[in-house]
Amino acid sequence: MKTISRYIMTLALLITAATGAWADSFSTEAYTADATLSAVSVTGDQTLTINEGVTVTVNNGLTINSGATLTVTGGGSLAVNGATGANGPNSYTPGAAGSTAIGGSGQLAIANATITATGGAGGNGYFDEYSSFDGGNGAPAVSGVSISIQTGSLTAIGGAGGIGGTSTVYNQKYPDGSTANAFNSFPNISDATLSYSTDNVTYTKYESGNTTLYRYMKVEPPTGPAVTIADGNGEASFKMPQYDVTANYTIKRDMTVDMDVTVQDAQQNSRFRVQNQGNSFVPVGLTNEQVMALFKVRDDIEEKDLTAITDYTVQIFAADDNDQPTGTAMTFSNFTYAPGKYVVKAVAAEGSNYSGETALSNVFTLFQGYEVTVPAGEYITYYKDEALYVEDTEAKLYTITAVNGDKATATELTVAAASTPLLVKNNAETEKTILLIPTTNEADNVTAATEFKGTLDAAQIAASTSTQNNYAFNGKEFVWVKNAIDIAANKAWLEVNTPSNARSVSIVFGDTTGINEALRVKSEESADGDWYDLDGRKLQAAPKRKGVYIHNGRKEVVK
Repeated sequence: MKTISRYIMTLALLITAATGAWADSFSTEAYTADATLSAVSVTGDQTLTINEGVTVTVNNGLTINSGATLTVTGGGSLAVNGATGANGPNSYTPGAAGSTAIGGSGQLAIANATITATGGAGGNGYFDEYSSFDGGNGAPAVSGVSISIQTGSLTAIGGAGGIGGTSTVYNQKYPDGSTANAFNSFPNISDATLSYSTDNVTYTKYESGNTTLYRYMKVEPPTGPAVTIADGNGEASFKMPQYDVTANYTIKRDMTVDMDVTVQDAQQNSRFRVQNQGNSFVPVGLTNEQVMALFKVRDDIEEKDLTAITDYTVQIFAADDNDQPTGTAMTFSNFTYAPGKYVVKAVAAEGSNYSGETALSNVFTLFQGYEVTVPAGEYITYYKDEALYVEDTEAKLYTITAVNGDKATATELTVAAASTPLLVKNNAETEKTILLIPTTNEADNVTAATEFKGTLDAAQIAASTSTQNNYAFNGKEFVWVKNAIDIAANKAWLEVNTPSNARSVSIVFGDTTGINEALRVKSEESADGDWYDLDGRKLQAAPKRKGVYIHNGRKEVVK
């Protein structure tokens, strides 16, 4: 980083004004016209009022003594200049240093005014035909005083260095004096915005409600110790060396301030499907890169999205019934993708330009399939616009393939095609929850009867009429609907247009001739382990496609 020299510091923000007695060296009335004073000393609490459009100039410095407060108000301008150092008076003497514009150990309160303080320039070094000497150093604009600003600003400019002398005979040039910094040390500033700029550094601190935020910060190159903005007030402080403000440091944005992490579209309980692969789960239809892209961190101050890994990492938590995090944080490297509810937060990556972490995201859910509860030995209807199958050996899927009078023919399915009305049967002796699993595998070539209807949304089964009999399912059979009834989403029913006086429709199973014939053929054959399809045809090898087959005289399901 370059040495900071001849730079301007600007301070502006809000603070409560202090009031007090009039200063002896200032008019007891408000200044209504430009005025010039010299070497003002403030020894007690004083208020200086300068009307808008008016400038009061103080040459040779303003001193605010210990215990004193000078409050400047009125909307006008106060210009304070330090004294210029004397030129070197004779051979081999340097120019004298300039003097500070605003000094002392008191308090300067800017209630409504614009103040410009310029440190005194150094005097020029002596020179003649044969000799010359150094120029004097410039003086800082502000030294020692504490500063608070309610409305207005303070611009502080370090004094220029004096010119070193050059002998006319030997043409020997002596060094110029050094140009002073705006402050002789990092200033004590309360309740104010600090903004200062050099050719390679720009900072701005500003107030938002009760929190101090850093809107834009840039240090090039970003080397040296870090200054982390992560405390309760969002403020950072660091001491710059007195007389030498060359410093290397990095300021980091606090991620708790105006940054959010969202999952997908930020809707609560966004859902993503996973599937079981042996002892673990994996996302369905998403690569690792696409999964990571679901998580987004937005910086609302700089109005940009942060970059994963470079700027932040994601911590994943299981969510309880109240959508609160529970258990140990996980990352993508050890996330199991087990079905359940989750929330995430973004944490600043090591070595990034950020610190801290965001609040929790919206809740998202990972699910393996659709859970339905079925009483022991009974059925429920189900309808979904996805192909489905079951892995539970005590569960079966059927669809109605024909309706004749008071009989509905049910045909078993291994993989049900999308948008097929279903009967889900629980063959267990107790009620159980059955998992219907979406799949992209080829579905069975079975077509549901046109009378078997399904709905994705909550709907109504219309009342039966003289030309149409409607039937709702009660867990064991379809019963006639006299008056319209409401049904939940993902349910199915019968609409029968052919003449029928049936008040209920029972379930019968489809033609099993092919199965029985295959079983008969197989029983007559030796137990050689061959496989047969439902039409009794012998297969060349064990089947790989999912479906129902005959093996060793028994029906077997390949999943």
